[in-house]
Amino acid sequence: MNFETLRLREESGRLNVTLSNPPINLMSVKMVQELFQLTGFLIENPNIRVVVLDSADPEFFVAHFDLEQMEESMRDPSKASKYPDINVLQSLGLAWQNLPQVKIAKVNGRCRGGGFEFILAMDMIFASKRSVFCFPEASAGFVASGGGATRTALAAGPGRALEILLSSRDFTAEEAERYGVINRALPDERLDQYVNDLVGRLVLRSPSVVAMHREVFRRAFQAVVDPLFSAFAAECNAFRDALAGDELQNTIRWHRGIGQTRETELNLPDTISRMLAER
Repeated sequence: MNFETLRLREESGRLNVTLSNPPINLMSVKMVQELFQLTGFLIENPNIRVVVLDSADPEFFVAHFDLEQMEESMRDPSKASKYPDINVLQSLGLAWQNLPQVKIAKVNGRCRGGGFEFILAMDMIFASKRSVFCFPEASAGFVASGGGATRTALAAGPGRALEILLSSRDFTAEEAERYGVINRALPDERLDQYVNDLVGRLVLRSPSVVAMHREVFRRAFQAVVDPLFSAFAAECNAFRDALAGDELQNTIRWHRGIGQTRETELNLPDTISRMLAER
């Protein structure tokens, strides 16, 4: 398969998916489309037992969703979800969550916004200690509405989730591990070795054995299904409310004015703080 924003490498039951959308690895409409397309390929290829997501950019796993494309989508009714209670990013997370393969995000760099939301739908997340995680949405006037608010609350609990979501600061990988948001923070030089060793073990597990474990978890968390979708609907409602106000619109215009550049994105929380101070 040939993609514009994804690089694939398959070997011995493992598929490496490298996110590549230069110059700063923004999550784009094209990347979302291609990630959806890849789910079809994975469903049809059960010989692939483990999928590892990483990034081509050593500084950005995913910067966030492309604000210019987000604004264009808001103005184009044809790009809106057909269902008011679930949006495209939430659907993408569910599509990947329900794949039969074991999905691992290997983060080495900044993971913010829509990229952070997406990897919370993976089975496991491992990160180098230099990595940071951030939901900048609240500082911009809206909620992490691609499943991020819901999945963070489920992983970290409401208190820590509010800290992560409302502070809009960069959380270190070690903080994310301590809060239960990722599996493990590893020294930079050990990340590849640890993930490779784990994958080497996981590819030896038959699909039926993986399915047995998933069925146990499905039954254990069955009571969470309806609240999950209810929370997704609340995210969608909150985003629509934000769109109707001035705060989000002003933030998008300001951010577009300074540009989505490497310089402004490296320390995005400080960039947004300067914007808020200038209002």
